[in-house]
Amino acid sequence: MYHQIFHIGNIVFYILLAISFVLLIQKIIYHIVGLFPAKKFKEAKTNHKFAILIPARNESKVIEGLLVSIEEQNYDKDLIKTFVIVESEDDPTCEIAKRYKNTEIFVRKHLERKGKGYALDEVVTHIFETGEKFDAFFIFDADNILDKNYIKEMNKTFDEGYEIALGYRNSKNWNDGWIASASALTFSMINTFQNKCRSRFTKNVIISGTGFYVSSKILEKLGGWKFFELTEDYELSLYATINNVKATYNEYAEFYDEQPTKLKVSWNQRLRWVKGYSNVTKKYKKKLVKSFLLDKTNRLCKFEYIMSILPVVSLLATSFLYTAFTLVLAIVGSILKQPECTSVYVACAISTLVIYLFFVAYAFVMFLAERKHINITFWHKVSCCLLFPIYMALYIPIYIQSMFKKNVEWKPIEHNVQMSQKN
Repeated sequence: MYHQIFHIGNIVFYILLAISFVLLIQKIIYHIVGLFPAKKFKEAKTNHKFAILIPARNESKVIEGLLVSIEEQNYDKDLIKTFVIVESEDDPTCEIAKRYKNTEIFVRKHLERKGKGYALDEVVTHIFETGEKFDAFFIFDADNILDKNYIKEMNKTFDEGYEIALGYRNSKNWNDGWIASASALTFSMINTFQNKCRSRFTKNVIISGTGFYVSSKILEKLGGWKFFELTEDYELSLYATINNVKATYNEYAEFYDEQPTKLKVSWNQRLRWVKGYSNVTKKYKKKLVKSFLLDKTNRLCKFEYIMSILPVVSLLATSFLYTAFTLVLAIVGSILKQPECTSVYVACAISTLVIYLFFVAYAFVMFLAERKHINITFWHKVSCCLLFPIYMALYIPIYIQSMFKKNVEWKPIEHNVQMSQKN
């Protein structure tokens, strides 16, 4: 009987593994395409006018780096205006911002509306009320740094008719510990193994964090910035997909940001992401399905959003459940003194090792694919590869916590890393 249970468990495992593989075919194709050179955009015929929006509450430690990188852009300075968003005129950030041309300080009035989305809505509404015209709005965090050709490259995408575009998100602090490097690596994964292929074939991308623009026509139609969820970037992604907004990714528009170095900060950040992802998915699920069924445009991308994280979760759940199954069965076998329990222990150990080595290899491949972008020492790279499986495994308790924690609030993350732009 004990042997039969183990045998049936193995059969179920192989069936689920085969189903997971089928679900992952599209992701596998994305990864293969990600290893090839990114799409290049044609030189722009027109230089467009852009507004840069920077939520910068108490960000005096890092904002100057961003303002310097904006000032040093290889682009017509008269076509760029920066809006630094603060909550008080006494914020030291204001004194720094005043030193830079074409920079306006916007002090929020409705502080009871907490969150980045509300801050952006206030400043966008203010700009519309003043009548000042911009072709698109860039969104940055105060800790970002722009490569000198960032806006020039993004102007190319706008000139080709893309209403939303995001650049290549790199990290300032690859060498500040395994948490910082693992966090940065996940954004490299989105860049290279998701958006590079998406921008070529589906015309919709996953907007993550900052470093993107939105056409003013979209925000005028909405009457401001109307994305207020914990993950307003993912909400914008779904909105763009449902409404067939043309979006792309430009790898040559590079910018940098700071990743958390402490486990507690990383945990809280990812808890917000997971909770926000869940809330946005619930909010847009019906609209997404309706758009997929009734609108033939870009159905592949809509179907992928409907599937959401199911393909990845199916593989991970299958692997972890099999490991748990063999572990429990092995312990029961030891108690009952079953002779087959040794082979079950071996199966459990092999399953655990395979999961661990898969994530180690995955991190190694990402480093290999991103070697031209990533500035990280050899030993930090080794430690990140070896600990990346733990970083990813932590999503399990984070997800469980998000299920039981009803109210997850947006909390500002303190930034400290200064950095000059890449020359």
